[in-house]
Amino acid sequence: MERLLQEATREFPGWSFRRDLRGWTATHGDIRLTRPTLAALRALLRVHRAAPSQPGQALRG
Repeated sequence: MERLLQEATREFPGWSFRRDLRGWTATHGDIRLTRPTLAALRALLRVHRAAPSQPGQALRG
């Protein structure tokens, strides 16, 4: 699991990752995304990164 966490940290600089009873959470500024697995969270972050930025329309999960 440690290797996967290190890969996620390298792939998404500026995001912090933590695990709790609900699953994995990634935080960047005021954006917080949570998914049951780290793989699902990374997939969501890839979509978030690819989505065009529009002020006031952050992807939340």
